[in-house]
Amino acid sequence: MQWQYHQQRRPGTGVNRTAVAEVISGYLYDKGERPDSTTARHIKDRVGRAIAGQVLSSETLKWFIGAFEMSPEDEHLLTEAFAHGRTTMALPPVDTLQKRQSLPRPQRHRTVMLFERRIIDATGQAVSHHSQHTIMAREDGVDRYPCFLSSRLANVIMVHGGQVEKPCRPPLIEIVLSRSLRQGETTSFAFERAFRRIDGVDTEYRRVANELTQNLDIVVQFDPRRLPSRVWWTEWDDHRAGNVLQEELVTLDGDHRAHRFLPYMMNAAAGFRWTW
Repeated sequence: MQWQYHQQRRPGTGVNRTAVAEVISGYLYDKGERPDSTTARHIKDRVGRAIAGQVLSSETLKWFIGAFEMSPEDEHLLTEAFAHGRTTMALPPVDTLQKRQSLPRPQRHRTVMLFERRIIDATGQAVSHHSQHTIMAREDGVDRYPCFLSSRLANVIMVHGGQVEKPCRPPLIEIVLSRSLRQGETTSFAFERAFRRIDGVDTEYRRVANELTQNLDIVVQFDPRRLPSRVWWTEWDDHRAGNVLQEELVTLDGDHRAHRFLPYMMNAAAGFRWTW
């Protein structure tokens, strides 16, 4: 699923249907479902119509599910949505960043599952955040997980799966895993963060994925005593500031949560923003 190799346009210009078609074409050839003469050029328009939500056949839906290695759960949700006419194939955020985030160390793992929960209290400020990760080693000897944290960080508490390396110096900390991983092995860990008070209120939560990150579940939980007036699911072209590329108005659920599940994202910044 390394479709960034096929991307010809600069990041931040939206989903490139040619790049998507290249991935699907390669998948079909590897599976023996299309002859070598059928290239991405032959299916580009068909893929483009699916991405735009104009025309989507059951066969095209199967191409996306197989080429992008969607989980059985995601396949079931997409198939059910297609059966009821709700699928538009609006793809998760990929290559939205104008400039790749600078990493202090090469990324030696791939995230295969991620749960993020941001808690906003009655003052309108973020007070805590819970993260649960499942990662797979891309090489032997992966024994720690580096991550960026807000400069507002007050404390980090490991729930399971490792220990925070001391001294802890935000914005970058390293979690020493409970065991060293060999290539292809997986492990999970969870940690909670508490934040210091600031002047004013919070108005967004933004998640950045530099490499391919799969199965993301993102929640912002609001206190019922102070609810936002409007909330949007948003994609940005920068990991901190930058421009809004696209957004979608969302409705809080019965527990006052903004929620979004993504089968994957890559080289992108996305999350929720809101007004009070």
